[in-house]
Amino acid sequence: MKACLSLLVAGAALWGQAPSRSRSSAPGVTFTNQIVRLFQNNCQVCHRPGDIGPFSLMNYEDARIHARTIRGEVMERRMPPWKPVAGFGEFQGERRLPDREIALINRWVDLGAPEGDPRDLPSPAEFPDQWTLGTPDLVVEPPADFSIPAEGDDIYRCFSIPLGLVQNRHITGVEVRPGNRSVVHHMVLFGDPAGLSARLDPPGAAQPGYSCFGGPGIPAIDILGAWAPGNQPQTFPAGVGLRVTAGARAVMQIHYHPSGSRQTDRTRVGLYFNREPVQRDLRFVPVINEDFVIPAGAPRHVVTASLTIPANVQNARVISILPHMHLLGREIRLEALYPDGTRRPLIRIDDWDFDWQGTYYYKEPVPLPPLTRIELTAVYDNSEGNPRNPSRPPRAVRFGEQTTDEMCLALLWYISD
Repeated sequence: MKACLSLLVAGAALWGQAPSRSRSSAPGVTFTNQIVRLFQNNCQVCHRPGDIGPFSLMNYEDARIHARTIRGEVMERRMPPWKPVAGFGEFQGERRLPDREIALINRWVDLGAPEGDPRDLPSPAEFPDQWTLGTPDLVVEPPADFSIPAEGDDIYRCFSIPLGLVQNRHITGVEVRPGNRSVVHHMVLFGDPAGLSARLDPPGAAQPGYSCFGGPGIPAIDILGAWAPGNQPQTFPAGVGLRVTAGARAVMQIHYHPSGSRQTDRTRVGLYFNREPVQRDLRFVPVINEDFVIPAGAPRHVVTASLTIPANVQNARVISILPHMHLLGREIRLEALYPDGTRRPLIRIDDWDFDWQGTYYYKEPVPLPPLTRIELTAVYDNSEGNPRNPSRPPRAVRFGEQTTDEMCLALLWYISD
């Protein structure tokens, strides 16, 4: 993520100086008439004061200063950040600019980034300060603020939190409220039915939580929710819920990146429980390979994994998918091979970045008939030429939780009859 931010900031030098202020009304391309609407729909969710974007795009002056940087990033399709390749699964909330909108930005910059008539401005985009889904039934948060230093490496911190449930409940909606968007990169909320995480996060430490990477450091976990920049609150289909057992704890894992000044954070997650009966439990299943070795120096090493839907699982439908690798990962794809021999792509990412991963929700549930085989293919770069390689010189890498280990994994959330 820090490399991505640096690229954006440095882009102004790469693409030249900012255009001078202009109110030219050249045909069809002004900030007030088209460009600001494009930014509202695709960019301002991250590029606004206090959020993760390195500069704001809420007004004309900010946009003009960075106009050539913006053009370079969208033409190279680095922004807005959206990893799944088009045509390999249809997902909610896609942040992919169509060619016509990229051409619009390009034309606007060519014309000198004109402002246009202020009377053409739309109403400002609103970003709610309160819970979008309404008051949560349960708010999950660390016991105290966590301090992030001004400089240094990124931090992966886990917080073990009791849920206080005295009976089993079903989650039907999740909303994440990052406490400090300038340093919170992403968050995953794990379920801990047996409360095993409590021993990793003893009370009385100078800082709440414990160091973690790749996972919460405990086995047999569920995932209750996740957040990355641009993610929206999630509600599950009617009659579907994620079961949480009485006495369970949650583990909130947060990826922090230092922002240049000392900061604090206390991220909160709102959980919404069912009001109507739940007919189907939302479950997740891993497609995983834990037995592989990536040879030292290998520039393109392929690892595969697979899972076959059992014959007795009827009418399974996938709601969402989360691919996962570490720093050596370069590409990952999943396909469903149906019993009749046809294939259906589930997701494909050709430029994997550990700093831009997320849970992707399908527009429509994907059917997985009995005996469907889910195939995962992952590609890793363990060479000297991979700038993300944490080992210098490269060493053979196996499956594991540490930064210098790797994973070959995808989680699928599904319902069935």
